[in-house]
Amino acid sequence: MNRRTKALAAAAALASLALLATACDADSVTGRGVAADAGVFYGLGDDHRLYRWDVGSDAAEPVLDLGGAWDAEGDVGTVLRASLSIDPRQRTAAWIEGGTPDAVLRFGDLDTGEITTAAAYPLDHACIDPAWLPDGSALLVHRAAVWGAATAEGDATPLPVAAWGDTEWYSPDAGQLPTTVELPEDGCRVRWYTAEDGSAQAIYHDLQLTEFYRIDTDGAVLDTVNIPGLTGTEPLTIGLVDTDPAGRYACVVDGYGPYGAFKGGFTIRAESGTRVIDLASGEAAGSEESASCTSLHDDGYVSRDGATAAFIGYDGSAKWSATLPGAIKESPVLFFYPDGEE
Repeated sequence: MNRRTKALAAAAALASLALLATACDADSVTGRGVAADAGVFYGLGDDHRLYRWDVGSDAAEPVLDLGGAWDAEGDVGTVLRASLSIDPRQRTAAWIEGGTPDAVLRFGDLDTGEITTAAAYPLDHACIDPAWLPDGSALLVHRAAVWGAATAEGDATPLPVAAWGDTEWYSPDAGQLPTTVELPEDGCRVRWYTAEDGSAQAIYHDLQLTEFYRIDTDGAVLDTVNIPGLTGTEPLTIGLVDTDPAGRYACVVDGYGPYGAFKGGFTIRAESGTRVIDLASGEAAGSEESASCTSLHDDGYVSRDGATAAFIGYDGSAKWSATLPGAIKESPVLFFYPDGEE
């Protein structure tokens, strides 16, 4: 068995184990009707720290200091918000630090606060942002020559260029892993989920924002889902925000403009979506009154309205709502993990 085959087998096995553990241990949010002990939120504070808040507790607690990102160069805040993610096990945060050819991919241990460097640039975050496997064992990044030789007048930083390259896996535990995913179609926003057979699959969308592709860990297209009428800004590099753990629902952003970010200013990855789509039918899911979405889960999604976060079932029912604590009430990005998903 070669290294590539071993890596795929290991990823599938880990995803299967994670799915089994979730099925056995998860304490579903559905039916509780209250926010207490519903799960955990992570958000960014104005002090550049990442906070964890157990829903219903008195206050959010800092778990990671991201202030060092501002020692880098370039449009640091935009890149951080566009690339920051947390693995499904809630063990590791990942982000791209800096907005120049010298930027790096960082891992942050959410238990110890230790920050390590995973890989140096060039790594694309504008279209294929770093995305975790469902079991949190590895992160898929896009190794592309995103920086050209030309510079803007009076600017020492090269201009980004449209370029496509190989994808690579990076693990917080094992470092770089063999490349396995070769995307057959140019596109953006790879989001992984666990298929019925326990294997890892993903969804991403084409550059025109008209269809989704379902792929396996080789990149082979398993299915194409049409999504006509979805619009964005130029260039069309946004659209998909999240998919649920089974890959049936998608949180998408429509009509995303240059000031679509939570606290103003354009970010190249939408920070929340404007509607949830049932990919089996192509129809909208959830509630028209709470159509915004930040993350999707087994039995519903998180909808945000300012400092209020609500959990909405895919049938449109409101499960609970909670007021975010002061430390993260204005966080530009918001990550939620239902009770039992660790």
